Amino acid sequence: MAGLLQQRRLCLVHAPAGSGKTTLLAQWYESLREARSKTVWYSASEADRDPLSFADGLSLAVEASFTQLGAFAQFRDEPNSLARLVATMARCAAITPLAMFIDDYHLVEGGDGGETISSILTARIPNLTVILASRSRPSIPLGRLRVSGEVLEVPVGELFFDESETEAFFQAALGGALTSEESRQMHSYTDGWAAGLRLASLVLGRVPGAFANTPPTGSHRAFVEYFLEEVILGLPEKVYHFLTKTSILDALNAGLCDAVTGRDDGNETLSYLEEAQLFVVALPGAHRWYKYHHLFQEFLLARLQSETDTDLSDLHSRAARWFIENGAPMDAVRHAFLARRPDWAAEMIESYCLFDYLSHGRFEVFSRWMQQLPRDAREERPLLLFLQVWRYINMRRFLQAEQTLRTIETLAADKASRMSVIACETGLDVEGRLHLMRALIGAYGGDLKSGLAHIDALDGRELDQLAFGQVDLDSIHSYLALQAGALELAERLTWRAKGIYEEMAVHWGGLHSRSIAAMCYIARGLMREAESVAEDALRIARSNFGEHSYMVALPSVLLGVVAFDRGEFEKAEQLWLRAIPSENTTDVSGLCERILIPTVGLARVYDATGRSNEANNVLVRASRRAYETEDFRLEFQLAVERTSRAFRLGYKAEGLREWERLSLHLPEAERRYPPSAWQIWDAYRVVEARVMIESGQRALAIEKLRAVETLAAQQGRTLSALQIGRLIIWLAGGNSAALEPHPELGNSLDVYLDVSQASPPARANRRTGSTADVALNTLTQREEEVLELLRWGLSNNEIANKLDININTVKTHTKNIFSKLRVKNRTQAVLRSMP
Repeated sequence: MAGLLQQRRLCLVHAPAGSGKTTLLAQWYESLREARSKTVWYSASEADRDPLSFADGLSLAVEASFTQLGAFAQFRDEPNSLARLVATMARCAAITPLAMFIDDYHLVEGGDGGETISSILTARIPNLTVILASRSRPSIPLGRLRVSGEVLEVPVGELFFDESETEAFFQAALGGALTSEESRQMHSYTDGWAAGLRLASLVLGRVPGAFANTPPTGSHRAFVEYFLEEVILGLPEKVYHFLTKTSILDALNAGLCDAVTGRDDGNETLSYLEEAQLFVVALPGAHRWYKYHHLFQEFLLARLQSETDTDLSDLHSRAARWFIENGAPMDAVRHAFLARRPDWAAEMIESYCLFDYLSHGRFEVFSRWMQQLPRDAREERPLLLFLQVWRYINMRRFLQAEQTLRTIETLAADKASRMSVIACETGLDVEGRLHLMRALIGAYGGDLKSGLAHIDALDGRELDQLAFGQVDLDSIHSYLALQAGALELAERLTWRAKGIYEEMAVHWGGLHSRSIAAMCYIARGLMREAESVAEDALRIARSNFGEHSYMVALPSVLLGVVAFDRGEFEKAEQLWLRAIPSENTTDVSGLCERILIPTVGLARVYDATGRSNEANNVLVRASRRAYETEDFRLEFQLAVERTSRAFRLGYKAEGLREWERLSLHLPEAERRYPPSAWQIWDAYRVVEARVMIESGQRALAIEKLRAVETLAAQQGRTLSALQIGRLIIWLAGGNSAALEPHPELGNSLDVYLDVSQASPPARANRRTGSTADVALNTLTQREEEVLELLRWGLSNNEIANKLDININTVKTHTKNIFSKLRVKNRTQAVLRSMP
């Protein structure tokens, strides 16, 4: 068996609890040890849903098994936990073949921790075998491993007994005491579950016919009688009390048991239980941890709850204190809730869990805790309420956020309230944080005037240094400064916030800061700098958050902008498609840019590659989403883009109809967005100029656009200034030859031009020497113009009108293009001409 395991990169056992997974892994573990292979055992817990915690735990387990090497110091300075784990495993496997056993892997898959194993397998470390036991089928991509024969799978069906095996089991266990029909019924009761069959056989050996009417469960009278007579009867009284008191624990070790029982014989008693095989399973590993069989634990808990002289709250409180003292606050909070001490749970959440929660984005855990807390306990803790507001804002539940803020205001106004006392004791700046949260609502909710007003109210004010205090003020202020065109201020604030976030190891804050810096660089036309910062943010995001999370999406969106500018349309499309959240996602929406940039970008990519119907669809879907979620900013900016697109494609009548619809939103937009909100008003002024030109006011339209260009240049918004400037040149002379290429910028410059005038996408980046390039070089100037309009999805009639030529001439040029490119239709011609 040892040789078979070592031939595989991954061995996977997945089946429900009690199916013998741990037993099977323990047998494999011993088989490899007997073969003198190096083995490491790790029992996962709920804390391992966090990829950092999981990676750190695995690293420590490996290091503990290789302590004699003393060769891990070189990896401990590596800030990335996952990179450190991979390096550690590679180092150990290079010395001797290594088998990494991970039990209860399903606890890891509940969050983002599951990506850790995928990364280890992707690294393809020689001489490393990963062996997993899980209650559910892991989400690890197994296709390539299956094809290469590098995975050994033991699925549910391999561990469960079928009907014939169940009958054979009872024949062997009970000497034929059950008929075939009774064995089949028992199989139906237990679904072939090994542990259930074993316990049932033990009970039936004592009480024949015990399960004639009801299936076997841990609280079944027959099980209770069996446990009492065959397990509990004759046990020393101190062992019995040890069992019942520690049954509140999902996993046990000596120190934890001592804390719960109030004794000092935990190690001795656990050894006794293990030797006596009293339904306790020892978990292999460097530290001695155990767990009860769950049916036995259920029986013990029922006994404990029936004892009138036992204080369950006290037992859970003792467990909570032990977990706090031993650096496991998540478990401590759980036991505080079980102790029915919500005030204490709230205090622990606020004191021990906030930075951990903020760093790794454990949003669902926090939400569940807040639901468990009674209203009084929540409202005593202002920091928890502010964090709940922050969560509401990220989920775009602005009404609930504002209602919670008003609750805080009311409670804080009463100086005798418990909230006011705690705020005073902790130094929490309630008034400042109210402005901070309302500024955040303005930023995320699209009311920039309100957001900036609350920032102005905090001018010169230093908030407290508690969780998400002054540093979040800098972060939110930097984003609003960017929206107002104060790029220098935005950059200074966001880099300062980044430094503080990194000192606190708050990953999402550092990612936001980098993303805002990248947005500033894009506005300045510094695409290389933006790419460097966004790539750094994406690398950190993928190390700490899920692939489809908001934190991965935001830097991906910005990298898509850089790719679009370079004409790398396929890359931009892939980045943007991954960034847009699915309609049923529960992930946070975050900043408007997460959806707005990829939606507009995808529409332009589709138009540029002859897929105008797909462009229509992506704009319609996003507009519907904006309407349904009451996202006014997204709705307004998409309306501006639809109007602009109609004019760019030459559909003037449609552009004027879109303009009329857009005008209905103008009063609300003017209420929400100050004149300095350039990301809103620059695009709007371009559309306005188009409409003015259609009404014969070309000179006035150009004059207004020059004012927009001048302000952009004064604020250092180079990209906007160049975009508007090129549009002015074209509108003034209508000659695309006057639009000189820029040494650093590409397709982003022409986003406001008509499709017939915009620079050919990515032409400068085409691969040289290919058959397509040679064919393209043989096209005449007019054929190139026709091909360009084909890319934008225009019909023959539309091309004829655009170029002011006869439709038959268009057909002739199209036929020549097909012949020179050796294609048969428009789609092939467009694809053939793409880089």
